[in-house]
Amino acid sequence: MDEPVVRMSQTPDRSLGADVLRMMKRQSLTPAVFVIVLVSGGLPAAAQSTDPDKAAPVEVTPYVSLGSYPSSRVGAAIAFRLTPNLSLESEVGYRHDTAGRLSASAGLLYDLPPIGRIKPYLAAGAGLEEYTTASRLPDGTFVTQGRTAFAINAGGGVKVPVNDHWGIRTDARWFNGLGSHAGEHWRFYNGVTFPTGRR
Repeated sequence: MDEPVVRMSQTPDRSLGADVLRMMKRQSLTPAVFVIVLVSGGLPAAAQSTDPDKAAPVEVTPYVSLGSYPSSRVGAAIAFRLTPNLSLESEVGYRHDTAGRLSASAGLLYDLPPIGRIKPYLAAGAGLEEYTTASRLPDGTFVTQGRTAFAINAGGGVKVPVNDHWGIRTDARWFNGLGSHAGEHWRFYNGVTFPTGRR
C-alpha cells in the first residue's frame, strides 16, 4: 500500500535529499550482532526475591530502541502466556521521519532455561510496518513516498526481574520487509516489564 508522492522541493536541496537516501539504505544484520547485543543485555537487577516458577499470565513492556531504518524508536509490547515456556506477544512501535510511521506485529516468545536471575528467550513474528522511500526526479527535485510492507522478524533477548512487580528487558530483532524497497533492518531495545494478572 502506497501513499501519495510528496514533493519535497522545487529547488533541489541536494544535501537534504542525500541524507534521506542514505537513511533509506538497506542494511543487513549478521548473527554476530545478535551475539553482541544479547551478551550485553544482561543488566544487573536489584537483589530482591522473585519466584521464576510463578510467571505472570500477562506482561506489559514499554520500550525505547535504536536500529537501522525503518525500525521503531519507541513502542510497547504485551505478552500473554500460553504455556510455562511459550507466550503470544503483540507489539506496536512508532518512529518519526518525514512523518509519523507506525509498525504492528504479533509473534511467539519461547523461554529458554534461566541463567541465575537472567531469563533468555527466542522470538519470531510477523506484522506490518510503515516506511518512506525517496527518489530524485529528472529536474533534481527529491520526492518522498510513504509505503506499508509486510515484515517477518526473528531474534531473542533477556528478561531480568527486579522484584515481583517489574523487571528489565533487552530485545534484539532482525526484520525482513517484503514490500517495495523495504529490505532488511535490525532493532535493539531496552524496556521495563510489568507482570500483571498474578493471583
